[in-house]
Amino acid sequence: MLRLIGSQFKKPSGLLGKIISKVMKKGNSPDYDKIIPEMDIKQGDRLLEIGYGHGLGVNRISANYDCHITGIDFSELMFKEASKRNRKFIEHNKVELNFGNFLDYEIKPDHYDKVFCVHVIYFWDSLAEPFSKIRTGIKDGGVFCLFMAKTDYIKKMKFTKDGIFNKYSLDHVVDELKTAGFETISYSTNNKGYIIKCKK
Repeated sequence: MLRLIGSQFKKPSGLLGKIISKVMKKGNSPDYDKIIPEMDIKQGDRLLEIGYGHGLGVNRISANYDCHITGIDFSELMFKEASKRNRKFIEHNKVELNFGNFLDYEIKPDHYDKVFCVHVIYFWDSLAEPFSKIRTGIKDGGVFCLFMAKTDYIKKMKFTKDGIFNKYSLDHVVDELKTAGFETISYSTNNKGYIIKCKK
């Protein structure tokens, strides 16, 4: 049962996914409040969110910044919910939401000013491929921001003990970012997790 719950945090689906998604929505909301200001979004910026989930971050950014956001998420349930939440921004061509796996997503080189993700990296079994792909899609001088929970915070949850969640340390993530070619890596922290910010 715990493995089933853990898999729903990774990729919500069905009735259980709807229940779990409500928990995720409440938990992720304050994390978006923290990461959005860190990106220093400018007028005309092109953004990519990996794993947009409920579309909370997409919605808040679109409502407050004159920019364009593309998103990719491999949960059909989240794609439908995020599309509904951001319908008016999609209709006005401020938002483009895609349904699919980021690792299979064809990213345009040097296309985005900012790329970000919230509570996503635990579900990548290796960070080398996604980090390299992200760097390819960012313009020179562009920014990649991610929010990740602290290892101790994740370990406290019973449903994370099933092998679905990769419990990466801060040092490991920073090392992988450096290996991928990112520079000027910095982070801020709170009781729950880290916001890591780096430039190309």
